[in-house]
Amino acid sequence: MKQTPERLALAHAYSTCLGHAEALQEALVDLHQRDLHELEWNKLAKEDRRLLDQFAYRYTRIQDDMGTRLMPAILCASSAGLNPMRLSPEQIAQLRQNAAENLGQETGSPCGHIL
Repeated sequence: MKQTPERLALAHAYSTCLGHAEALQEALVDLHQRDLHELEWNKLAKEDRRLLDQFAYRYTRIQDDMGTRLMPAILCASSAGLNPMRLSPEQIAQLRQNAAENLGQETGSPCGHIL
């Protein structure tokens, strides 16, 4: 598969958002295990407060990164003739690996700013 700057930008943005989503899922699991009740919110233990802070931080980050990185990368990839919705899991894995290897390199593409 040819590694275009648009593909690399898309893979990097996807990988970033996926990392936030995985951390959010872990925080949700931990929050459900704690079974915090509404009456306990004003007397949270330090660990519970940190868990809620992690959740709020990751939620904010995934929202920001989807809006500033993922959606523009999808639009750039689409305008370059790539259909991001038709990528196989293997292609996505390869794109993520290539993006990690090329992270920070100048692409020369109008979509390169997404990286």
